[in-house]
Amino acid sequence: MSDDFVERKDPRVDYLKNRISFGFPKLAGPKLDRTLSTDEIKEIMLQFCEDENCRCLVVPESMKIDTFIPSKLSNKGKVLLFIKLRPIVLKLETIPDNVITMEMSGPSPFEHLELLANEIFLPILSNPSNQMKWGEVPTREIMDKFHNFLSSTTILCGQIKGETRLPMPPIDLTGLNNNGKNKISLLEGAIITWTKQIRSVLKQDPETQLKAGLHPTPDVEIEFWRNKAANLNSIFDQLQGQRIRRVLRALDQSKSTYCTTFARLCKEVFIARIEANDNTKYLRTLEEWFLRLVKTKNIIYS
Repeated sequence: MSDDFVERKDPRVDYLKNRISFGFPKLAGPKLDRTLSTDEIKEIMLQFCEDENCRCLVVPESMKIDTFIPSKLSNKGKVLLFIKLRPIVLKLETIPDNVITMEMSGPSPFEHLELLANEIFLPILSNPSNQMKWGEVPTREIMDKFHNFLSSTTILCGQIKGETRLPMPPIDLTGLNNNGKNKISLLEGAIITWTKQIRSVLKQDPETQLKAGLHPTPDVEIEFWRNKAANLNSIFDQLQGQRIRRVLRALDQSKSTYCTTFARLCKEVFIARIEANDNTKYLRTLEEWFLRLVKTKNIIYS
């Protein structure tokens, strides 16, 4: 872009600058005004307004403004997003109808998505006043798909952190008598999901690489047991938590056939957790020697 294009005063840029100042009240003031008035930032804002294919404007607290969402967000502060609803060249009067503004925080966009879905979208979709307009069958289908989406988002957020997170059914466990069958069905669906997740962790085998024809070093097994122990400890803590206990209590009161099977699985977790912790504890004493062995380049065989 030419210098004249950047330097001319544009009401669309002023609109964005005012919205950014409103979104970061602690930074608002002369210093922020000077930062947002630099040619580089002005050019990025104008690109967002003028280029119909530029659909996103990302404004972090550091004011390093860009037109794409980074793969990883900073743990500190928040990010302000301007998103075009469709490819369009923005005019001042069309910005409110064609651009949505949202704040995002957390180490990853998926954690923000999980929070947004649980705290905003779920209450809106669960509102009986909204559901009356849809009808019974569409409502059930919408809620079933959204519950699956919430579950997948929770699992994904756990996988990003390298842990197993058991997704909770997004329902109130009080008053199961009202619409009780649907709620029990959701709780049993949660049990099925948890069972798949837990069995996947229990099936992890330290000899997997050997069976695949690879030649892992001893320190690989120590890392395996360390990760498995951490995963099983996390699952055990979740199973002991009040939220999952309330789910199991509700299913027990409804005489669900899933309770007995899941109780046996919980015992398997307890036994496997002890094994993994013990292996980690005793193998850790050899870790220093294993690392020396791995780092040794010239081994003399007698």
